[in-house]
Amino acid sequence: HDGGTGASRWTGIKHAGLPFELGIAETHQTLVLNGLRGRVSLETDGCLRNGRDVAMAALFGAEMFGFATAPLIAMGCIMMRKCHLNTCPVGIATQ
Repeated sequence: HDGGTGASRWTGIKHAGLPFELGIAETHQTLVLNGLRGRVSLETDGCLRNGRDVAMAALFGAEMFGFATAPLIAMGCIMMRKCHLNTCPVGIATQ
């Protein structure tokens, strides 16, 4: 399953576009260089499909991880991408 289900939080939709590896690594490095790393927690979501992806995100600096597509598919999601409309035909992602 490639692509999102539509159940992403607004911040995930608003700031989407790059692979998490690039965003987390660059953000972590910038915060460290400016002495601000201890003041924030970095979260990543999107394309976290297995334990390796989570381990890589953690190595790049992520401390929190958001999962959506894999758990939804496991629960029976058919990827209609209507989660935000409250019209999920399966009834998983109703608002």
